[in-house]
Amino acid sequence: MKKATLNSLRTIRKSHRMTLADLANKIKVSKAYLSMIETGKRTLDYLLAIKIAAVFQLKPDQIFYNDLVRSN
Repeated sequence: MKKATLNSLRTIRKSHRMTLADLANKIKVSKAYLSMIETGKRTLDYLLAIKIAAVFQLKPDQIFYNDLVRSN
């Protein structure tokens, strides 16, 4: 995934005044794992994308896949 796409997760998370630990607890993953997703060191599966998007009441493509939709 592109860094810009991953940065949108960080931007959305921060705009909701949520820490990495807050989001990690809500989606039941470790803070370290979520940090690696945000920095592009780990890949994100679609089921986890759905869980993250649900926290923010968005669709996964609104956070993670917008760049793919725009480039086609």
